[in-house]
Amino acid sequence: MNIGITINEVLRDFIGQLIYTYDKYISPTDITSEDVTSFNLIEYFKFDTIDQLNSFLYLEAPLEVFGHADQMSDGLINKVNEFLSDMEFEGEHKIELVSREVNKSIPSTLFFLSKTGARFENIRFVNKHESKWDGIDVLITANPTALETKPSDKISVKVNTNYNKDVKADFEIDSIMDFISDEELRNKILKKIITTTYEEIK
Repeated sequence: MNIGITINEVLRDFIGQLIYTYDKYISPTDITSEDVTSFNLIEYFKFDTIDQLNSFLYLEAPLEVFGHADQMSDGLINKVNEFLSDMEFEGEHKIELVSREVNKSIPSTLFFLSKTGARFENIRFVNKHESKWDGIDVLITANPTALETKPSDKISVKVNTNYNKDVKADFEIDSIMDFISDEELRNKILKKIITTTYEEIK
């Protein structure tokens, strides 16, 4: 079974780092991560156009935003690495890190993974959120667009954030650690994809 894990707000504090970088380079702001309740980021970061926002993210300050971001919690990547080793030893599932990255955010994200010591053997970058589902049975993500574009024969696991509260998913968790440490929950999720796949081909 193929399990996809995305990066932002799952492993990487993207919103918190974007706020910090915007405050540093563009304009002082009192926005907090809790204030960002929509993924329409231009509502909170006052650029004149979406193109200007994207230029800032992917051309002007990608290393600051994507590379220098913190982990979602201290020691998280080490715990994820232990989980990857366990899954590799068991040999039942393939874990893939999948992220929407474009232009300079690709090397910046690779820097983030390098500095945190992430040991994902399978990494895939896509340019559309819906493409994250390619080759994946289960996707663990905080991204609203990825959740909303889930194919019917696959399973979504939403990592709760303030900007995805209104988006539905098959399962909800507060942290990737819930999936890693709760074997009963993990087995329930993986069992559901087996049942769903069976129903599709029946």
